[in-house]
Amino acid sequence: MENLELFILHFGYFAVFTFLALGIFGLPMPDEVVVTSVGFFTSNGTLHYSIALPITILGVFIGTLLTFYIGKWIGKPLLRKGGRWIGIKDQSIRTTEGWIKKHGPITVLFGFFIPGMRHIICYISGMGGMKTKTYLLYVLIGASVSTIIYLTIGYYIGIPFLHPGGEVID
Repeated sequence: MENLELFILHFGYFAVFTFLALGIFGLPMPDEVVVTSVGFFTSNGTLHYSIALPITILGVFIGTLLTFYIGKWIGKPLLRKGGRWIGIKDQSIRTTEGWIKKHGPITVLFGFFIPGMRHIICYISGMGGMKTKTYLLYVLIGASVSTIIYLTIGYYIGIPFLHPGGEVID
């Protein structure tokens, strides 16, 4: 968390976007934690909510789009070759594809509200053959709504840590 704070203090909104776009790799922490932290930084004046919101949504969107395309391009071949080493069978892959075809859009939409699941669901959506246009629509809705919620929670969590004059309580 301290590194996130230093990075945001030094690089500002670029740091927010970068952390979220690289969220696919779990760096430096799950997206939900980063977005909530950004909300905290808006409450103490380090960042402005109205600027942080669209940048945060864009970072989340780009990060999940990367995850989707990784799943689409290398997901199945990777699982077919390496999955047997961890117990994943072809039948499991076919079952997942069927699930995505039947429930994919709603799974993507609600996956944004299950901490730690957004990238897994986005990867599986790409691997499962979800149409890109469908994915883009539902991921944009999910990314926008979840970002507004997590950012606002972070903002309101941060308010009690401020003195009436606005200084941060250590």
